[in-house]
Amino acid sequence: MPNVHFTKKDGKYAIALSYSPNEIKDLAEKGLFLEAFGRLDKMMDQACFGLMHQHFNDEKLVSALVDDELSGLEACKVLYRTGVLDKKTFQDIKNFKNDRNTVTHDIYGHYALALRQAGEIRDEADLRKKADAKAQSALQKGLDAFHFLMASLKR
Repeated sequence: MPNVHFTKKDGKYAIALSYSPNEIKDLAEKGLFLEAFGRLDKMMDQACFGLMHQHFNDEKLVSALVDDELSGLEACKVLYRTGVLDKKTFQDIKNFKNDRNTVTHDIYGHYALALRQAGEIRDEADLRKKADAKAQSALQKGLDAFHFLMASLKR
């Protein structure tokens, strides 16, 4: 379970959820891929927003953009186009978000990742094995990108 923090400041309410990369791995090992992808996606978004606040001088502008529902992918694009993120990290994040969209919005969930190569699947057990492996791989690549974002925040 995530740590939950509730605050009120200047008339605004905030609920902060804290997750760890180990929780993402634990969820994936339990087969809870939708939850794992969703949590990691949120962690990436928050890291990108943190980098925007860290690297751009106009705090009011950055806050306005983030408060105005700027997506994590759009924040990532801004960071890439301004040289804060390298091309590999940007592409890794973009690929993760595409996989997250597939897992979240396709009726087959994480099985959709394996069904892209349906001709390579022999039976139901093979589908489960390949889908789980593809989801695990996508999550690991996402975690690697997240670790890079966090290291960037500490610089």
